[in-house]
Amino acid sequence: MKGQISYVMKPMTMIAVIILLVFLLQSLYLNRGKETQAEKKLDIVGTGTNILLILANSKDCLAYDYQQTMEKANILDAAKLDSFSNDYQAVEPECARNYDFGWRAEVKEIGESGIENEWTFGTGDFSSGKSLNNEVNFWIPVAIRYSENDIRLGKMDIRLVDGELEKLAGFLDWSCKMGQINRMASSSTDIKTSYPAAYNSQENKICVSESCRKLQCRLRYFDGFDSDGIHTLNVEFKQPDILLVGG
Repeated sequence: MKGQISYVMKPMTMIAVIILLVFLLQSLYLNRGKETQAEKKLDIVGTGTNILLILANSKDCLAYDYQQTMEKANILDAAKLDSFSNDYQAVEPECARNYDFGWRAEVKEIGESGIENEWTFGTGDFSSGKSLNNEVNFWIPVAIRYSENDIRLGKMDIRLVDGELEKLAGFLDWSCKMGQINRMASSSTDIKTSYPAAYNSQENKICVSESCRKLQCRLRYFDGFDSDGIHTLNVEFKQPDILLVGG
């Protein structure tokens, strides 16, 4: 009888051990997946914070150019806001460009009656659906300087997006920039898209599904991707603003 019980218990014990191991492995992979997602979220939040601070405090961006030695934080020049709002309605300004993410910013002047003025700039289109990986929206308080005696309260919002369109356009724009400053004449990468991609040569835009971004350089020998998947891109820069693109 004891032998029969032992004979039955051994397989049951093995099954229990296997189930326990499967449970532990699933928990390990689940926790690792959560850690990876948290790291990605932290990365995009950190990038968004840096972009907002650069916009608000760099003289090349929106910061008012004080002549004194002591700088003042987050004070925006109203004239620069007008310029950015006119010049950067389809692309991000070069002073705060990021080649991994796309973003759009909105500055609002807040008075006693509510929002009294607002400016927007940055890209106007983003990845969506399966091609969207992550996005964040947040803001910082700012002051808007019209003159020495006219400084008003405001806030600057940013929408920052991590997606396949941003990665594709970012690689092409980065390759263009590296060529224009004589840093790198050619480069290559693998790009994943969840939808077909197309290049609009008339408007110089790259599109993934229905979302499009304007490019810095014009493309040659490239019409897009006929299907989703992982695609290899090899690019070569030609002055002043041409990228030769091959697979």
